[in-house]
Amino acid sequence: MWLWLLWWCVDDHLAAAFGAPGLGELPIWVPLILSLAIAFTFDSSIRREKRRRRDA
Repeated sequence: MWLWLLWWCVDDHLAAAFGAPGLGELPIWVPLILSLAIAFTFDSSIRREKRRRRDA
C-alpha cells in the first residue's frame, strides 16, 4: 500500500529530479516485485518484534 501511495504522490517528481524513469514507465512486474519485497521485509520485522516482546 505504501508503495502505491509513493508511486502516485511523489514518483514523477523523484524521477524527474534523478533523470530516471518513473515506476509508471517500467514494466508492471518491477513495481510488483518491489512492493512484495517491501511487504515481506516489514512483515518479518514486525513478527520478530512481536516475538521479542512476547518472550521478554
